[in-house]
Amino acid sequence: MESPPKVCIYGAGAIGGMIGIRLALAGAEVGVVARGQTLKIIQAHGLRLIEGDATVFASVRAVAEPAALGPQDYVIVTVKAPALREIAARIKPLIGPATTVVTAMNGIPWWFFQNHDGPLAGRSLTAVDPDGSIARNILSAQTIGCVIYMSAAVERPGVIRHDFGNRLLIGENDNRVTPRLQRLGAWLRRAGFDGVETTDIRREIWLKLWGNLSTNPISLLTEATLDRIVGDPLVETLVRRMMEEAAAIGAAIGVHPSLTVDEMIAKAHSFGAIKTSMLQDLERGTPVEIDALLTVTHDIGAMVNVPTPFIDSVLGLARLRAAEHGLMDRVA
Repeated sequence: MESPPKVCIYGAGAIGGMIGIRLALAGAEVGVVARGQTLKIIQAHGLRLIEGDATVFASVRAVAEPAALGPQDYVIVTVKAPALREIAARIKPLIGPATTVVTAMNGIPWWFFQNHDGPLAGRSLTAVDPDGSIARNILSAQTIGCVIYMSAAVERPGVIRHDFGNRLLIGENDNRVTPRLQRLGAWLRRAGFDGVETTDIRREIWLKLWGNLSTNPISLLTEATLDRIVGDPLVETLVRRMMEEAAAIGAAIGVHPSLTVDEMIAKAHSFGAIKTSMLQDLERGTPVEIDALLTVTHDIGAMVNVPTPFIDSVLGLARLRAAEHGLMDRVA
């Protein structure tokens, strides 16, 4: 009988907490790296997940220092992109020769062009890894990508509320179907997720980027919910133009999402009055993911000579807005 995997959740917020709780309840050996009040509460009371009228509890091992957990089978990183460089500097005690690091994050990961056969094969992305420290500390050969289609929120430290969605798309960055990918998919499904292994994780990452790179920074600028953003004809046109620019970049690098721009706009209309993650970050006063969504897209466009005037305009405005609120993690 297969022994349960050792899984570390690095980032015990809404999504990380939900994944950790469910995996623990499914029988995985789950540890979390946390800090401050969140660490104390998880150590004392475990993690709780609210789903509808039901609340479930899971006891997990919570630590402040990764060395206390030691090498893992899977390290699932669910932090916001601005925090990744700090984590990369601390993650080594969790990584052994057989460890897989799962990047369950928004935006373009640093490894996007590693093990890729397109025109930018092997290129590094300074927008998300300015000094190369992430790539040095987390080898691309040990990574699996993850695209999240679910929404959750932290009710209070250690207590997560699941709002909607249940899908996690996972894939190797060389598009193979490997035993470690299949094992992870099986455990995610055992934990109650709609876990799907894909042989084109870059396509899935780029597809989600389409919506995030447009509606997220527009919400940062306007503080409007998604329904108001796509409900205004002029603003919807701006969203469309940004998506079209991203689609042109995707075509140039050989990444072709499965939906059209029209279909993506229709999906945005269907979501209703939700707050984007960037608007939530603005309200919480936490750094926003401008570099992983917008700066990196601008940079890739420049690499393949695809003009991005609409993306560039929103990028410039979003930088100013974030800087005024002290929410930029670095000077771009």
